[in-house]
Amino acid sequence: MENNNNQEQNTATQTAQNLTSGNTGTQDKPLTTEGFHTLLAANTFELSKARIAYATEIADLQQEYDNTMDTILEKEHQANYELREAREKFEKAKEEYELFLRELKKERNEAGRTHNEGKAEAKNRWAAVNEQIQSIRHNIFERYRNSGGALSQGTEGLLHPAWTKDKKGEMSDEER
Repeated sequence: MENNNNQEQNTATQTAQNLTSGNTGTQDKPLTTEGFHTLLAANTFELSKARIAYATEIADLQQEYDNTMDTILEKEHQANYELREAREKFEKAKEEYELFLRELKKERNEAGRTHNEGKAEAKNRWAAVNEQIQSIRHNIFERYRNSGGALSQGTEGLLHPAWTKDKKGEMSDEER
């Protein structure tokens, strides 16, 4: 399990490193509309892959947790059956039952803790990858906006509602 988590973390780290080396606005020449669309499509594809990986990992963790809980419940049912069968040895059976339930409670707590840690690690990996992808996406939009873009009067607000060109004498959005 730990080896698998390390592999997944390495994969997420590698993805983030690959994204930082992308074409996100470090060149001196302006970003064309075609270049913008190409970068945006690649960025959207990476975001989609990250979302799918996150959803798959959460589903796998939930399945593992459900299987563990089924096993524990089967053990609890068996313990109850054995208690009913041992009525004539009530005191001894009761003591064994309570000890067994304590162990099951420890197992349940451990399964819950493992599940919660796995979810937290998955969420951390998702957040890191998502933040990196969103940062790159922001840089793409900023580069396109700063390049002058190919926006007509009718489409200038479509990319982002606050992205309008300042009229002479007015303050920019940042100064307001």
